[in-house]
Amino acid sequence: MKAKNFIFLVFISIISINNSIADEVNTIYSLSLDVLGVDVKVAVIKSKLNIKNEKYQFSFTLEPEKLISFISPITGNGNVYGEIDNSILTPINYDYTYIKKNKIKNTKIKFNNSNVIKSSTTPSFDKDKLSPIHTDALNNVIDPITGIIYIGDYILNNGCTITYKIYDGKRRYNLDYTDKFYKNGFTICRLSQKKIGGFKLKNQQNTTFEPAYEIDTYFKKENDRYILKKIISKGRFSNILIDVFYD
Repeated sequence: MKAKNFIFLVFISIISINNSIADEVNTIYSLSLDVLGVDVKVAVIKSKLNIKNEKYQFSFTLEPEKLISFISPITGNGNVYGEIDNSILTPINYDYTYIKKNKIKNTKIKFNNSNVIKSSTTPSFDKDKLSPIHTDALNNVIDPITGIIYIGDYILNNGCTITYKIYDGKRRYNLDYTDKFYKNGFTICRLSQKKIGGFKLKNQQNTTFEPAYEIDTYFKKENDRYILKKIISKGRFSNILIDVFYD
């Protein structure tokens, strides 16, 4: 699994605004890779969500487990700052850095009214090798971390019914809910990805409208609130399991 795909799946570890009472919430996420029925711990995410004066800031660090650190070490940190108005999140600044095998990659995005006004990635990448992103596709979008906040909040995502238009500095894609069902006391919401642009051209042939992966979010109803408990991200050969622990 390539680092960029692993990192996105890692980011589907989520904090809920409506489930929080304090202005600051700390959360820990434990990630495991399920290969042929065997769970292998791969990483821990420690996050902090601050909400104050109709502003939000979400920051996190990604730390690999010892085995993964020895085989293919990946660390990361990021944050997003934005505004909240009538339960609508509008990002202003997004900043994400990850390090793999001593190579550092950083992405910064600036928004104005949910439109991308500036985006930079260091080191840069060759856009000619990627499917094009048209200018209007960068309007009315959010960053991946803001998308994460929505996905983990049953009220903000209107009971798992909205579409997420996401730009991560390189790729533009939508996340759509394709199913919602109940199993073993959980409300499970299923998401699939639709590629819009910024993906490798060789991967676009005959797969433009096919989901790259499938994500199931598990909510448990406690005291009339739907609390995110876990996520299962299904890949071709393995699944990523994420258990969510609230501090």
